Amino acid sequence: MKQFFKTATFPAVSAVFLTLGLASFPAHAAPFDQQFIDSMTPHHQSALVMAQMAVSKAKYPEVRALARGIIADQKKEIAYMQQLQKRFYPHSKAMPDMKMGAMKMSGAMKMSGDKMMMSGTMMGLPMKGMMDMGMLKNAKGTTFDKMFLKMMIPHHAGAIVMADEALKVSARPEIRRLSNQIIDAQASEIGQMRSIYQRRFGSLAKG
Repeated sequence: MKQFFKTATFPAVSAVFLTLGLASFPAHAAPFDQQFIDSMTPHHQSALVMAQMAVSKAKYPEVRALARGIIADQKKEIAYMQQLQKRFYPHSKAMPDMKMGAMKMSGAMKMSGDKMMMSGTMMGLPMKGMMDMGMLKNAKGTTFDKMFLKMMIPHHAGAIVMADEALKVSARPEIRRLSNQIIDAQASEIGQMRSIYQRRFGSLAKG
């Protein structure tokens, strides 16, 4: 998984497993590539929701700049995944767009009010947990910045886990290129977020 798990400290790594409830990697039901697209698309869309809040609510300029980068990168990747879905799986149900106030997600990720719940499996990886968008939406000042970083770091780490599994399973060059792109971009952003957090709030281990 590139150098992510080699360079990340225990709190960052454990956040993936504690927040997402990641268990062992079982055999995958076919077609894997469609599962990947159908799981990664809403995962990216939920990151957009958080990042869009950060652009307007974050106190620190580096957090706002990071959020703008996340929005730009993940919008491009969502558009590409939608293209792949139309190209390879034209008869499958397209993933809905997410909007604050009317967020609807299918598959393993669902909204209940402002809480994003992950249950069941995503591309065969057992995941569960909850991210409280309502708390983030209501947070103000530096409290928002701290909460945003603590939510987005494991969220990005979850995408890295999913993309790394795609590299192990998928033979389709488009999926493999996308997975490498996701791993590189989100590992880099995790590094940025960890640096911001440590500079502004201290050790992630202390929370």
